[in-house]
Amino acid sequence: MGLSFCQNRSGIRRDVDASTAPEDVFMRWLLSRPQGSDIAEAARREVARLESPASRHEGARRLHELFRALIEAERPVRA
Repeated sequence: MGLSFCQNRSGIRRDVDASTAPEDVFMRWLLSRPQGSDIAEAARREVARLESPASRHEGARRLHELFRALIEAERPVRA
């Protein structure tokens, strides 16, 4: 697939390109989170990044949906 491997300034490993499925990107991101990290907060940062005008690509929109679903799933259940 010709994927390159690098790490961005936030420490997220990026070994994907534009042809990588958003679900694969999401799973790689999720599995790269350090144990004990606040996944919902990290997902909120990704959502904010994906809401920028530069992220209008179909794959970016799907990734945005996945991160929003994760945030919802991480919310505490109220009794």
